[in-house]
Amino acid sequence: MKKQWITLLTGCVLAGSMLTGYVSKPQAAAGSDKGCTDEAILSQLKNDGTPEFILDGTHYTLPLETSRLIQAGWSLETEEYDVDEVSLQPGDRIYGELSKDGQEMDVAIVNDGTEPCKPAGGGTVVELEYSADKNRPDPDFFVTLNGINCAMSDTALQKALEGVEGYELNSAGNIDINRTVGDDEIAVYKVMLGDDYTAITLASDNIFEYKDYQPQEIKEQVSNEKIATYKDTTTAEMEPYAQDFNAIIEGYEENMAVGFYSEGTIWGEEVGEYKSIAGTPLASDVSLYIAEDTTGQLYCIANQILNEDGTVSPAIWLEEGNQVKVWGYASQYMELQEGLKIVVVQPGIIERNGELVILDQNLKTD
Repeated sequence: MKKQWITLLTGCVLAGSMLTGYVSKPQAAAGSDKGCTDEAILSQLKNDGTPEFILDGTHYTLPLETSRLIQAGWSLETEEYDVDEVSLQPGDRIYGELSKDGQEMDVAIVNDGTEPCKPAGGGTVVELEYSADKNRPDPDFFVTLNGINCAMSDTALQKALEGVEGYELNSAGNIDINRTVGDDEIAVYKVMLGDDYTAITLASDNIFEYKDYQPQEIKEQVSNEKIATYKDTTTAEMEPYAQDFNAIIEGYEENMAVGFYSEGTIWGEEVGEYKSIAGTPLASDVSLYIAEDTTGQLYCIANQILNEDGTVSPAIWLEEGNQVKVWGYASQYMELQEGLKIVVVQPGIIERNGELVILDQNLKTD
């Protein structure tokens, strides 16, 4: 009986196929087997590894002034912010979308200058992604390395790029063209192979040198939260030693740092040489301020800051009689000739006669 049911069902399937005229055929791969063939376009490409592309007949390379695309009729928007109100600080990066006549491109725009700028006016595009269906009517609207465009089949794209230095078919089945920059490997070209579309991303090799944009009010809020946390942490860690600074030194262990807080008065400035320290001083002879805590105990404030160029300079100007509040870390001490040991504090925040001075760069807004 079971065999009869199988035969009957098979017959029904065959009859249904014949009645509907349905015949199963393998589907052809989507996309063209060739890229751009327009010599006027291909002749503009350098194909030397530079992130380059032909957009609507015009040749561009990254990094690219955003203003060139704006002048060509593209409009810029960002997802989170009103682009006209955005002011990029030096080193900032913001992501947005350029659009024109129904075409769209995702971009990363940075401020690579030394003054604040608007993304559309003074910004620089360092990353760009263009995607399109494989069956789009004008495939050469966007053409890049070796004449590839979004209308090509996956097989044709792989064949066109597999000889390029840095070519890799990654674990997701997409194409990367990698460049080694210092110790990092950066994909300056990415080609995402979709079933019926292709997305091509180009990037400058310095794309990761920038930080994401935040409005100034958000930066100030973050900074204020960091400052409050820093004050609370150092003050809480200081509580067991508030009446006996020597307990910090007596419990000293290498590379130990204790949060420090004090209210007191500046005695004056001295230059001292560390005898025993945790960590490495920025300079062998260090400018120090001698201060007296309200409890009558003495301590030293290290007056040194490390600049971006590696040089060391004074951190703050204090005078005899200044009233100060000091938040920082006591990881060092100085031993005087008569055997007296004084805690040396690396200050992060100093309130000088009511004026708050932020010395720790990690607590500051940009």
